[in-house]
This record gives sequence, C-alpha cells and structure tokens, in this order.
Amino acid sequence: MASQSKRAKAHHVLPQFYLRAWRDGDGKVAMLNRDGREIETGTRALAVENDFYAVTDQEGNKSSVVETKLAEWDGEAAAAHAALLRDEFPLEKEQREALGCWLGLQWLRGRSSRANGEELYDKLTKMVIQFGLERNSSEGESPEPPVSQQIGDVGPGFEIPILGDLPDNMKADLADQDSYRVTPTREEQITQMLNSLPVAPDAFLETEWHLLRFQGHPLLTSDEPIILQRRPSPENALRGVGPASADSLYVPISPARCLALIRTGPSGSETIRDLPDQEAKNVNRSSVRTMWSQLFRHPKGTAFPNDIPPLPKERIIVG
Repeated sequence: MASQSKRAKAHHVLPQFYLRAWRDGDGKVAMLNRDGREIETGTRALAVENDFYAVTDQEGNKSSVVETKLAEWDGEAAAAHAALLRDEFPLEKEQREALGCWLGLQWLRGRSSRANGEELYDKLTKMVIQFGLERNSSEGESPEPPVSQQIGDVGPGFEIPILGDLPDNMKADLADQDSYRVTPTREEQITQMLNSLPVAPDAFLETEWHLLRFQGHPLLTSDEPIILQRRPSPENALRGVGPASADSLYVPISPARCLALIRTGPSGSETIRDLPDQEAKNVNRSSVRTMWSQLFRHPKGTAFPNDIPPLPKERIIVG
C-alpha cells in the first residue's frame, strides 16, 4: 500500500523540459484552455492527466511504469532541446537522433493520438460487426479477406465473427451503430503506442532540419506541438496526413525558436534562418489549429487569439 501511495499519478502529455522554455522570470507560463479560461502557473500543473499512461500490474494495482519510462526518454531529448535554444545548430548526430526519437514519441503519446486511436478502434470494430451480421453458420467460412486488407493493409487482420444467428433483437441493437461506442482499454492503447515507437522517429529524421529564429517572444505552442503541412492534391484529398505523409513539419521549441523539418529531398541540408514577425504569426495560426485542449505562451509574448476553432466531430475515415 505504501508503494501505491507514492506512485506518480499526474502524467505529463507534454514534458517539463519543453514547457519550461515558455517560462518568464517568475517561472510562470500562460495557458489558455479550450473553454476560454486563461491562467498563469508553473509548468508542473500544465499538460497533465491523472493516470493517462497507467497500466494494471499482475496484482491488479495501477502502475506508472510507462510514465517513468517516458520520463527517461524525455531526459535524453532535453539536452538536444537545450542545445537548440543556445543556437547550437546543426545538432550532433546523437543529439539529432535523440530529438527525433522524442518527436516520434510526442506524436504518439498525446491526447489527440489517444482520441484518434479510440475513434479508429470504434470504426474498425463496427465494420467487423457489420460484416458479422451478414454471416450465419450455414455459410461456413467467410470468403472475405481480413478487414485490415480491405482498408489498406493496416494492422493485423480481423476474423469476421458469425453474428447472423443471433436473435433478431440483438442483431437490431448491433446494427444500430450510432447508439453505442466501442472503446479499447487503456492497456490496449498504451500497447499500440509502444509497438509503434520503433518506427515513429523515421518520419522526423528523414527530413531536412532548419532552425527558425524570431525576435522577442512571438511564438505560441500547444499540448499537440507538432504541426503538419501538406500541399493538397486530388490524390490526397480524402487521405489523412501524418508525419510520414506531410511535406513539412514545424515544432515551436521556445517563444523565439521553431524547428522546421522539410521533406524536399535527401536529408542533410540544415540552416539557421532569421524570420520576420509575420512568419511567427503563420506558425501560430497552425498551432491554434493543432491544439487539443491547451494553448501556451510566454506571459509577455503574443496574446492568445479570441476565437478557437472547435475540434472536428470525426477525424478518421474508414472504408
């Protein structure tokens, strides 16, 4: 019981080393919640969720072992982040790799990724249920391929269950898919995150890195600090965008520095660029669009916008 009482329950969806870059001389960061509430506080209270990465151990107790491991990986990236703030650029190979690994981790660990995973799980499970309702025991084995093959060979295949033999009232309940939601367990979500970690950094490391510098404290950031940009085309109009399919990725790393990762050819071309305030405004507009529930700024920096766009009701398209 004593060990449980000491367990870290406040889990950070954004690491402390990153948020500290937005502090003023009093150690405060300004935060705007999606509900419009604005506060100034220390970084320990920001971007946290109780038991966000908690898993259940063999004895049935909640464990923060995943949060502890994430903190270790954050520590490896903190030195590279600090080097960028000192304009030590390009980074050494080991620092670049450490920061690239952190970017991959940050893409997977946050509130947006968790919500996207829940929505995808719900949609795929309901697709399997719909196929199952069209099968009964007299048909034998289904000739259909696994659902994952039908939607682009993503993830493991799903065995289509036989649901056509169920009573009519149960089939009607399952067919009314707007009336229920299928949610994965926290353990399933965390396992998916950890399984994706080995390949996640590649999308960030296989780009050209540029350090963008601004005067003063003009940049905002959010609890989802990675900004993706892609030129629209007829081919990608209905496809989601991720780190591997984005033309460019921007990550504000302080109120005056932004890392730009450009996918224009072989990686290796790395520059420092001093930019005017208008370019900071462009980055800020993207940060506002990217935020999930919290926006951050230096207390003496650019003011928060008056209007925050709502989150889309659905972010995942299947089929």
